[in-house]
Amino acid sequence: MPSSKYPLDALVRLREGAADSATRELAEAVRAREASEARRAHAARETAHHTARADDVRADESSRLTRGELTVADLARADAWEGRIRAEAEALRAREDAARSAEDEARLVEGDARGALASRKADHDVVVKDKARFVDIARRAQEARDEEGAAEAWRPKRA
Repeated sequence: MPSSKYPLDALVRLREGAADSATRELAEAVRAREASEARRAHAARETAHHTARADDVRADESSRLTRGELTVADLARADAWEGRIRAEAEALRAREDAARSAEDEARLVEGDARGALASRKADHDVVVKDKARFVDIARRAQEARDEEGAAEAWRPKRA
């Protein structure tokens, strides 16, 4: 006797597909977050490098000033240079802030994707467990029918 077909097989496949899709979306969100982290780290390194170079130039200029090696024209150029350095530093900080903001947004998207995946997996697990119960009940019923049939076959015939 053929076993009963699980009536919710289509739902099992649908929920399995949804879980697979959510897994792919989480993978994409993780890659995006990692890329955002890398961009933020790169921006932070650029800012630190710029600050270090500017500090080195300032220290050199200060030592040259104390030794009397600078002219009034050199001091005027240093003032203009300082303005440019401040503008560059501000642009680098703004870029770093934007990268940090993008990283925060990517973390939120990743968290949402993790939640969606957990939900899809839970939905899938519900129907998988129900299918396992259905199969177990059908198997037991078939075994009971088989045992009953075997008992009938071995029962003595009355004449």
